[in-house]
Amino acid sequence: MQEPMKPRLMQILREKQEAWDYVLSDALLSEYGKSGDYWKLVIRFWMTELATGGLFEIIDAKADEDKYYSDDKIVYKYSLSDYGIDTLEYFQLE
Repeated sequence: MQEPMKPRLMQILREKQEAWDYVLSDALLSEYGKSGDYWKLVIRFWMTELATGGLFEIIDAKADEDKYYSDDKIVYKYSLSDYGIDTLEYFQLE
């Protein structure tokens, strides 16, 4: 059985150390066999939740020139915060 998607998103970011949101989204979509705008936006929402909850840190931002989401969006580069790392370790998800 696969891990729930949101904790797996945290694990992927830990493995990469830092990554743009569209890179994380593509990795998760590929791993779970999902596709489409719906899933891209759901994953983007989860990343926003994880950032506002202090688990992800935004380390860079830029205009979505490649139009992964759309031309009027901002894409974010994330890293896992110390709190995010502690959370993964606490729940033995590392």
